[in-house]
Amino acid sequence: MQAYTKTFYITSIIKSLMARVSKIMLTDVPTLKKEARIEEAARLLAQTQVGCVVIVEDRNPIGIVTELDFVRNAVSKGRSLKEPVSRIMSSSLTLMSPNTKLDEALKIIDTKKFRKYPVVENGALIGLVTKKDVVNTISDNLRFHRNIQNVVLILFVLFELFVFVIGKYIPQYF
Repeated sequence: MQAYTKTFYITSIIKSLMARVSKIMLTDVPTLKKEARIEEAARLLAQTQVGCVVIVEDRNPIGIVTELDFVRNAVSKGRSLKEPVSRIMSSSLTLMSPNTKLDEALKIIDTKKFRKYPVVENGALIGLVTKKDVVNTISDNLRFHRNIQNVVLILFVLFELFVFVIGKYIPQYF
């Protein structure tokens, strides 16, 4: 039974890692055009709990402004809030597809070291996935599958106990 349980557990982990970014992505992504002012980005950052604003041009992401970008590039440099948001945005984006598997997303996150990733389909922004979302989803899946494994082990032990009792005491009555 030990080998079966390990196989079941590993197979379950693999299936959970095959989940797609589309299942966990945020679809209501705050966006602005590159001509928007820094104050608009600040207002949007304050109004939403996302922690970033994606800068788009014709629905295509061309940059991102995170709370950290705002502090580093606007506040600490004394920029005017009337300047265009393109002056403080990070333009090196790593995009993900909605079909990106969570294990692939985790590899991208480990390589690129960003915390927010726009999700794009056919060049258009359709969502946003965060490092926290990916890591939490994988962690939750592993915890769930560990719990299933524990239940299966308990049932196996109970079954073995039942077989032992029947094998030892029942033949006496025949």
